[in-house]
Amino acid sequence: MSCSNCNTGTPIGCGCGSPCADAPVNTAANESLQSQIENFTLAFFGTVVKTEVNGEVTWSLPCNLDVGLENNPRADGEGLACYFLRLFRDGITGLTGPKGDTGASGADGHNAYTVTLVGFTQPTIGSPYVTVVCADNPAILAGLYVFIQTSGWYFVNSVSAGLLSLTLVKAVDSPPSTVSAGKLVVSSGFPGASIVGPAGPQGTKGDTGTPGTSFTSTHARYVASVGTDYNLQVVYQAIDFVNSAPALLLPVKGAYLVTAIVDVEGLAGVNLADVVSIKLYNQTNASDVEGTEHSISNLVVDQFAQVVVSITMDTDGDNQTVAIFGKCSTADKVKVIALKTTFSYVRLS
Repeated sequence: MSCSNCNTGTPIGCGCGSPCADAPVNTAANESLQSQIENFTLAFFGTVVKTEVNGEVTWSLPCNLDVGLENNPRADGEGLACYFLRLFRDGITGLTGPKGDTGASGADGHNAYTVTLVGFTQPTIGSPYVTVVCADNPAILAGLYVFIQTSGWYFVNSVSAGLLSLTLVKAVDSPPSTVSAGKLVVSSGFPGASIVGPAGPQGTKGDTGTPGTSFTSTHARYVASVGTDYNLQVVYQAIDFVNSAPALLLPVKGAYLVTAIVDVEGLAGVNLADVVSIKLYNQTNASDVEGTEHSISNLVVDQFAQVVVSITMDTDGDNQTVAIFGKCSTADKVKVIALKTTFSYVRLS
């Protein structure tokens, strides 16, 4: 077979040499293998950067094909055809969008505990029912179990504005005959059975701890036995019943649970749009007690309503006075009832 037959497209076996050799002239009908590979690589990949290290040639593919898409990376050792097949089969994950704006802060939550405001007689398993007066807290619900400090575990039958109807399920060891006010009431599970195991080996003596400070829980309550009802004005003023004013002296620096129950009544000329607002005010520091402002509206003549403020607060010094302040959007249209307004505190720490 002569060299002229190499142009037939079947050069294998002819005398023109290796098919990998460059042809004298590349044509569409007779292109060398080197030219074919080069054209295919350029058409399929684009410009490929080749690097030789220790006699081995590596390719760096364009368009980041070495690593793949940002949210769809190419796996180690995964061939490019397999990578494409996986993208076609599984779909392409889009790019991560920009971070959104920070949302608004949520409302403050409620403490998961309350405090007894009035002492009660310790019940027994034989006579387990008792009603306990506590600071109102929406975290205490009917159907739960609660534990009362120094008293025991109770099932909550019902809750009504701080009045807990309870059934004793297990008392603490040697409870007092009368449980005083100011005891913590916390949610709990059903009390488990106490199983005493054998004593373990005695451990090494620990270091002496730092002496603690003494603490006595105190409480006080304002209740007016006589007084003149107070007409609310358009700006905040201290409520004054002439004979006395609802204010508390918090004796020492610390944390307090403060509860105000304010009864109001609509007067002649009151409008449904009139808004009554009540808050607590620290007269010693001349500052509002944060989070205590509450408002009601839609009152009519001779209609009674109640505003309840219950919050834990910290004082930054001894002997600070906290008072109840109030206002109405229209003067002399709503009054605060002297004999039905109470104000109390329990010192927590």
